[in-house]
Amino acid sequence: MGYGGDFGGGGYGGAPGGGWGSSAPPGGAYGGAPGGGWGGSGMPGGANMTPLGGMSQAGCSKRDQATAFLLSALVGTLGADRFYLGQTGLGVAKLLTCGGFGIWALIDLFLIAMGKVTDVDGLPLAREPVVGTSERGQTTAFLLSYFLGFLGVDRFYLGHTGLGVAKLLTCGGFGFWWVIDYILIGMGKLKDAEGNTLAFDR
Repeated sequence: MGYGGDFGGGGYGGAPGGGWGSSAPPGGAYGGAPGGGWGGSGMPGGANMTPLGGMSQAGCSKRDQATAFLLSALVGTLGADRFYLGQTGLGVAKLLTCGGFGIWALIDLFLIAMGKVTDVDGLPLAREPVVGTSERGQTTAFLLSYFLGFLGVDRFYLGHTGLGVAKLLTCGGFGFWWVIDYILIGMGKLKDAEGNTLAFDR
């Protein structure tokens, strides 16, 4: 009894030419990967799977929140953040008014830091992969850092008591530490004392 006699012409289709390596199974006996294949477009059933970390998650913009915030903080008065988001008209208006005389630039800084700004297609900006579940919020942490960071209040809020004390005694590291922290929080890079990503309300 051989494999060719019993299995040939049956459900498995037999290995042509008597060997497994001679050619592919005829007629697509084994079929493609469910849902159209694993490569390129998706997982079984059509669900998309996008690598996290450096690339946007499914349903998010190709533009990321960290870059948008950094542009807003450094060159927001020139409309660079709005140009980055694909909102050319708003970018031009912001440029010509020097960021709405500074007021619009400040508002955009806060909105981007709190995750309230979308790109030109209305998609939420991409973030780094979420780690854990924090009870501390991105919005609260940013507001505390921006207004009271020189007193270390943001670090106390995040559970970093030792760093909070150090920041308080040095007046926010003579201002430098204060600026660095509110930028890191605004970019979504700073985690709480347990290493969890801050909650980011949409």
